[in-house]
Amino acid sequence: MAETDREFFDRSGLAATIARNVSNLEVLLNMGFPKERAEKALAATGDRSVQLASDWIFAHVDDSSLDEDLPREYVLFACPTGPLVSQLEDYSEKTLVQCGRNGSHNSFPHVTLCSFFSVPDSVVPKVVHAVLTVAGRVRGREVPDKVTLDFYSSGSFVGLFVDDRSAAFLRTVSQEFANEVLKTTGIEVKAHKKQLHITLAYQFNPSQQHRLEELARDMDTSMPAQWDLRLYSRDTRRAKSDVLRVVHPLQPTNDDELELVKGDYIYLEPDELVSSSDGWLRGVSWLTGCTGLFPGNYTEKTAETDTWTLHRCVPVISPRGSSSATRASAPPMSPTQVPPLPREPSPNPGVRVPLPREPSPTLAARVPVPDRRNGPARPPPEELYSQVQKSRPVSTGQVPPVPATPRQLYILRHGERVDVVFGKRWMNSSFVNGDYVPHDLNLPRKLPCREGSPLSFAEDSPLTEMGWFQARLTGEAMRRTGVHISQVYSSPSLRCVQTADAILDALGLRPSMKIRVEPGLFEWLHFYKTSGLPKFMTMKEFVDFGLNVDPAYHPTVKVSDWSWTEGIEQYYKRNHSVVQSILGSTESNVLICAHAGSLDGCSRHLQGLAARTQRDAVKLMVKIPYCGMAAFQEVREAGIWDQMEPPIPTLTHSPNHKFDWRVLQS
Repeated sequence: MAETDREFFDRSGLAATIARNVSNLEVLLNMGFPKERAEKALAATGDRSVQLASDWIFAHVDDSSLDEDLPREYVLFACPTGPLVSQLEDYSEKTLVQCGRNGSHNSFPHVTLCSFFSVPDSVVPKVVHAVLTVAGRVRGREVPDKVTLDFYSSGSFVGLFVDDRSAAFLRTVSQEFANEVLKTTGIEVKAHKKQLHITLAYQFNPSQQHRLEELARDMDTSMPAQWDLRLYSRDTRRAKSDVLRVVHPLQPTNDDELELVKGDYIYLEPDELVSSSDGWLRGVSWLTGCTGLFPGNYTEKTAETDTWTLHRCVPVISPRGSSSATRASAPPMSPTQVPPLPREPSPNPGVRVPLPREPSPTLAARVPVPDRRNGPARPPPEELYSQVQKSRPVSTGQVPPVPATPRQLYILRHGERVDVVFGKRWMNSSFVNGDYVPHDLNLPRKLPCREGSPLSFAEDSPLTEMGWFQARLTGEAMRRTGVHISQVYSSPSLRCVQTADAILDALGLRPSMKIRVEPGLFEWLHFYKTSGLPKFMTMKEFVDFGLNVDPAYHPTVKVSDWSWTEGIEQYYKRNHSVVQSILGSTESNVLICAHAGSLDGCSRHLQGLAARTQRDAVKLMVKIPYCGMAAFQEVREAGIWDQMEPPIPTLTHSPNHKFDWRVLQS
């Protein structure tokens, strides 16, 4: 490819990368987030999705440094994958058990290609694109078909040196990355010039060196591997911190204590582990940024890199004749030891239970090695954020025995919506001369004919194809687990009616059960104070589009009854009055398809609980994923409904960003 052509694709690809970030940024700004917070959230979460970024912001709402200008530090690694990594991970596990923890256990197998460098959150997309640009440029050159690793040991280091030919190639990649970052951002990156290597052990007890070397020589470093370029970032302030992983959740009982969420990470000052006299430690939560005290035996030591963010991963060296089996990552490693159960917290809020101090050597000796063959491994962030300040069950005292088959209420959020995935102005590129022409496989195959189209879709978004599939999967799961419903109600939003329709179809109830569209189930009106109320589809438009609604249903709350000054307490009262009316019309089970806030808004008063504050309600709303379900069971004698575990598993899947096929021409 000519150099001018390559430069053209570099620039067009950069525009596409920035456009994607700008699109996510615009969505966050439209949601009302300040620009600095939105950019910081996208950088901290690797720009994976708008949902994850908004979850991050709300999780850090009590973080005193949320609005400080603290650019993250970035680094470029070359990382092996495949059978070679199995050898490296086995070595790491054996050395941890036989020789104790050393500095290499604080990371995963990699070759460092540059020094850490700071990047303002606003220009991160340009740095991410630099990785893609360089990877595209080197593919057309002579690339080593295998990286040879040679054993090397000194008084304080055991490692594997990269062969000269492969090292020269990787240094070229590193230097071109540094040049590209400097050209597009003005940021100087120091490419590594020294001997490239994978560190096996350092900062170890000198008495263990012989055993470390023996185990290293036993490895088969000739195993095939694919090598990826990976761009990671970390919180600059935590570069020298010890990191603990939470293995047991704990709600704080005092104001100076830290909430522990299982799967979260806690940053400690380097001397904190050995300076504590009672087992209580002071640390900073990776998940929330909050600082507080916590019992050390609820946690275990882990690698610093577990808290890093992966921004881009691009393969650059593949073994000749490699197969998918070669590139596949190994399954997660099972823990070899179960951490000790936590002690019971103090029954007195003002008194902490003295915990036996666990010195770091003991703590290190019992920690299983997590599988990091593909870099930092952690539970999906979506699952972690959903646990932040999760409400604890509220005891209502002694309740008489309930009937054998009490009624059940299922409240469900709609599936994935088009405007969140493709932006508020998705109609601009989807309508040509007034005709709908989907340009992406995830856009709906067809849209309903409705008054004011296409502008009327701006505030009343349809489901994506994935959203419909999410709803269908939910309905199929309900059918497999034997869920029975006699009535289904929906918010008037198109996405909610479509979700209800897909679920009924999967349940086999679509021909016989009609959807009752209830305006009183619409989301909090405060969200539409600026943009104005959506113009909903009429019953005839729903029917003409093939949605099985009930035109004869008389709603409890009409649109004309809505108050534009509705506060959060009025929102809860509106939802409660509608649900009471719905439950009063049947003695059987009911399904409600509505919005994220509906899961709490429709059930809060049913459980005998007061409305949440505006702040707490909004924080909870962003934790509800698409097709998230809440289930409740009637306790008739007590006059309330109790929340129960949903009858179906949760639905989790990864984001899939827009693919620009022209990247193959770069």
